[in-house]
Amino acid sequence: MVDVSCLICGGVYHETVAFAAEIAEQKELLRRFHQQRQRQDAQADLKDRTTFSQDYSTEVVRCLTCGFVYRNPRPTLRSVTAQYADDQYGEEHLEAEFQAQQRWAEWKITAFAQHCHFTSRHPVVVEVGSFVGGFLAAAQQRGWSILGVDPGKEVVNFCQARGLPVFHGTLNDATIAARSVDAVVIWNTFDQLVNPDTTLSAARRLLREDGHLVLRVPNGAMFQQGVHWLKAGGSRRRWAIVTLAWNNLLSFPYLNGYSVSTLDQLVARHGFSRVAVEVDTLMTLSDQHTTLWGQWEERVVKSSCRILAGTTTLLPSLHNMVSPWLDVYYAVSGDAATSPPIACPA
Repeated sequence: MVDVSCLICGGVYHETVAFAAEIAEQKELLRRFHQQRQRQDAQADLKDRTTFSQDYSTEVVRCLTCGFVYRNPRPTLRSVTAQYADDQYGEEHLEAEFQAQQRWAEWKITAFAQHCHFTSRHPVVVEVGSFVGGFLAAAQQRGWSILGVDPGKEVVNFCQARGLPVFHGTLNDATIAARSVDAVVIWNTFDQLVNPDTTLSAARRLLREDGHLVLRVPNGAMFQQGVHWLKAGGSRRRWAIVTLAWNNLLSFPYLNGYSVSTLDQLVARHGFSRVAVEVDTLMTLSDQHTTLWGQWEERVVKSSCRILAGTTTLLPSLHNMVSPWLDVYYAVSGDAATSPPIACPA
């Protein structure tokens, strides 16, 4: 583990959002949450809902200068990279993930295409952190030219066996011609990047002048508000538990928790400007092993988040508790800002 400064502004002063002991308590709370919602006759392993890559208890802090939320300390770049490269899931789990992600992608891809303003019927799209390839498959069905990029050996083999083109490695290492890509999308991986500047620099190099960058991140501000409500007790605690748990924010299994403002600051120095934001929830977690009431609870919670997100201009105090995930769309805006990237420990 290494202590780190804020990767947005370089600030070294922060406040603690959740102490290591509180993260450990949230991990146990999450385990009990999903266990209570599992059918008694189910034999499914809850590991995929309770054990994550960032499955350790360290402090989660907030930068006092820019408000960025992140884990501190955190693993080194080398250990994070090695972990993702060697992740093992098993064929059955990967197939289930593929089916779920493809359904999600088929619903998501219409808004994606609208915000990116594709002028070609066959745009070139690169997905960083393509995992099992659900989005790649949905894009391929539309006739798009697609390429996935992922460091995981098992998931790359899984995708390639299904005819989905995936490069094994990082975006910086991928053999893609400069100014040849219409959109670079990072749906569920950007929050796990130790040094996002490297990926953003590579994306800027590959994108055409009318290209788009799409980032999907967990809302760090919502986690911070959720911790406050967990301590408050009563109805606010109950809402915080179900909302954070069904959106995979309880115990904060991420390196970084961005907000729209901190993302804007980060990507601006690479020559991007924001064009759209969509508030969203995590893709469906419940399945045939979940109780009926658990399935309905998830639907109600996530539907409530989406409905209330449209009223936050009238009820701004609700904003950070109804915006679990953020889809943020950026366009190439010209030359990168002159401010240098924040140095990141090895």
